[in-house]
Amino acid sequence: MNLAAEPGPPRRGTKAFLAASGVAQICALARYTVLARLLGPEQLGLAAILILTAQFFESVTDSGSDRFLVQDRGGDDPALLRLTHLVSLGRGLLIAGTLILLAGPLASLSGAPQLAPEIAILAVAPLIMGLVHWDYRRQQRESDFRGEGRIVAGAEVASLIVTTIAAWLLRDFTAILYGLITRALVTVLISHWVAQRRYGAGYAREYAPRLARFGWPLMINGLLIFMGGQGDRILISNQLGVAELGHYSAVILLIFYPSGVLMRFMTTTFLPRIAARQAGDAAWERACAALASQTMLIGLAMAFGFVLVAPFAVPILYGPQFGVGWLTIALIAILQSARFIRMWPVTLAMGLGKSHVVMVNNAVRMLAFPLAIAGMAVLGGIEGILGGFILAELLAFLVGLVMTNRLLQHGVLAGGGRFIQFMSGSALLLLFVLCYEQGWWSGLAGTGMLLLLWVAWVVRAEWQAMRDMLALVDRATGYRLVPGWMVGRS
Repeated sequence: MNLAAEPGPPRRGTKAFLAASGVAQICALARYTVLARLLGPEQLGLAAILILTAQFFESVTDSGSDRFLVQDRGGDDPALLRLTHLVSLGRGLLIAGTLILLAGPLASLSGAPQLAPEIAILAVAPLIMGLVHWDYRRQQRESDFRGEGRIVAGAEVASLIVTTIAAWLLRDFTAILYGLITRALVTVLISHWVAQRRYGAGYAREYAPRLARFGWPLMINGLLIFMGGQGDRILISNQLGVAELGHYSAVILLIFYPSGVLMRFMTTTFLPRIAARQAGDAAWERACAALASQTMLIGLAMAFGFVLVAPFAVPILYGPQFGVGWLTIALIAILQSARFIRMWPVTLAMGLGKSHVVMVNNAVRMLAFPLAIAGMAVLGGIEGILGGFILAELLAFLVGLVMTNRLLQHGVLAGGGRFIQFMSGSALLLLFVLCYEQGWWSGLAGTGMLLLLWVAWVVRAEWQAMRDMLALVDRATGYRLVPGWMVGRS
């Protein structure tokens, strides 16, 4: 089986979108490096609160209307595009008005009442984003990703430049406001430039009920996504202070942004393939298998790579004041990787149009808060918080896997072997780090041997998937990464 050769509509702009995703990753890292170097942990913590505030309102108002253009059978109808624009305009006005009206209470709730004026100014960004032209999403129905590639690259580069200039001149956290507003403005401008259809907004009676059924679980889900994905930072700010939030934000963003870029890339490329097929179709089954294997392998590589690189990268990039322990880094790596692998059942559910599965999945993630509080009581500090959030993410993954398996009429735990790969690899990684930090050299050697055996097991089990992933990278980059001796091996 060669997933790289799967028939289907020709993909256009895959290389550009992949390159743009890489540019976005570099820009995000550079942006936080600049802020950390110029401002320090406390100012970075205040900037993080502004970012969290913006992300909160984006999450709780996300109806998924742009993804509905990809998923729904009527996605090519101009009337649906106009309805999507109407929803986008309303969303922008709603967020902007709420930020202005509730700036004071929001600042007080964040523990930094001095942020009220900046939260009100933040309203400019969603107001601008309400004018985005969503035709680039419609183009993805035909596997054309050129538009989003241009938008992502242009917006992130512009945001980095403006944030850097503002931070250098102002030397305070308000620099992030200029970057967020610039990113919104450039996103809107490029979205209109790449659009193939005229911009218009209007109500469409035929599609509004379907969009409402698709979107209402996602809007409820938005709050759950935010609390599950950003709740660790909220709890750290509330329990450990703004400066600790600055430390933690700087470190986790080294893996948060790369994983986010990969997640967006894979969701964007897999969602049309899953939505366009019928369950049981051979090509559809291959797409599902590719999504599962690639998600798990990338998640594992991400966790191990971060643990190896972050202890050296953090002080080099941010300065010695941002250094953290190796155990904390390992827990951050496993947490973000656990969040990443949830993309597998979530993307399947979205492709099937079953957004309620995503809502239930994210509701399970709310267990993170009682688990984190319990973790603080047992382990204390940031390690306890991270342990609670990791457990919640793993439980949410299992719930999502069971629910999608039931939808597909597969075995309840079909695909569970890959979850065991992730769990065993994460456990061995933590054990290795603990042995190193405690100086248990015999335990370190034994764990190292177990890790080698585990790697051999994963390579053997996922050999075909690894070959197919390299072949996909070949096509996306133009470089040959699959050696001749691997061709035809299964």
